[in-house]
Amino acid sequence: MPPSAHVRPPVELDFPLVDLPFNSTSYFPNLYSMQQSLSLSTDFYETAHSVLGGHYSSNNWYRIFYVAGFDLLTSAIPLSSSWMHEEWHRSVMSSRGIGSFNDVNTFPIGSPLIAVSHVDDIDLVNLKRDHPADQVRLSAAGMESQVAQNMLIEKHHFFNGLRSLDQIILLENNFSVTFYLATCASKDADKTTDEQNTQDGTDLRRRDFTGLDCTAWVYDLFRPKEPYAARGTHPSGVGADRYIRYSDLNSKEKDFLSLQAALSLLNFADPFLFRKDEFDGEFSGTHFKWNAKLNHYITSFGATVDANLFLKLNDEKYLVTWHNGMTDTRYLPGITLEWIETETLCHALFASTGFTIWQQPKDQMIEDKATTTLAAASAQLLYRLNERFATYLGIELKNEGWLAGNVYLDRNLSAQAGLKATVF
Repeated sequence: MPPSAHVRPPVELDFPLVDLPFNSTSYFPNLYSMQQSLSLSTDFYETAHSVLGGHYSSNNWYRIFYVAGFDLLTSAIPLSSSWMHEEWHRSVMSSRGIGSFNDVNTFPIGSPLIAVSHVDDIDLVNLKRDHPADQVRLSAAGMESQVAQNMLIEKHHFFNGLRSLDQIILLENNFSVTFYLATCASKDADKTTDEQNTQDGTDLRRRDFTGLDCTAWVYDLFRPKEPYAARGTHPSGVGADRYIRYSDLNSKEKDFLSLQAALSLLNFADPFLFRKDEFDGEFSGTHFKWNAKLNHYITSFGATVDANLFLKLNDEKYLVTWHNGMTDTRYLPGITLEWIETETLCHALFASTGFTIWQQPKDQMIEDKATTTLAAASAQLLYRLNERFATYLGIELKNEGWLAGNVYLDRNLSAQAGLKATVF
């Protein structure tokens, strides 16, 4: 086949059918856990990019415009990154029994701001009072989803050999996070917030749960014991004043927010953005494949910059992540080790395992001097039925602490089951 031919790279779709206890205990209108919405959105992009963009080696550069046009036109529809962003907000609320509605489901194409609506003030009051760390995580979860999606796509590229043109959505997610944080960390946030309050008026059902995510995140991060009612009354005179303005922040909060906006640029320290999916290495005569990248997350306790090392050695696949957690005054190190799809005694059965140890503030409170150690372990068994289809079962056990993509800040045991299908 000539190099210019349009070749569709194979894509392995992930259908996470069950995620317990979330699917059994969450508020009914939210059917998707963090991992479920992440997988479905990633399936959506990887399939479309494979069809429209083809394989790297096709050298049809004009297909980049097909992919860019698709990502732009579908940026505010269900299964898009925007939809997933809002679903991760909803997952936090749903895990605490709070109902909501994802306005991306109304196809708000062209809208600069998209709400998670139909949230009652009393639920936010109770969440801040009873679970202040979840209140902080709630505002950060949308941006967390976009960084996690990039990581998942890049794991598919490195470990599974995916070669679809996914670089545009990777860049879009990074730019979205950085632009959002930079907007929140400027006086432009006040103009946007005032406009949003005016548009909402007295309609409580239309009102977003928090307004600009990152101003609310840093406000609640440093004020965990402040009652939600301290926000005051909405400018319309109806309901709570949910939206935090930049001018509401004190100097410490502004400085920490500005720092995170700057650190988010580290998400661009990523060879995958430039179609560099792997590099060759050799040590003591042993050949291996490797890659490395940085991730920046805002979290329920502050923030983290993760350094990730991808390795393929013979038939073994490894991911090592060094967590550089931070508050405004402390450094909080941690490490995650993952062994990915190791063949077991049965040639069709593969095991993946992961372990995390990470120092974090007690009760996720940024200014609490005491620390606790997050310990987490995961395992997944994947059985390949044939070349196209596989089924899997997985569990994840953790104690108290923040872990990207796990909605629970309390100790938790989760179990997942699903199907995978290779297309093209």
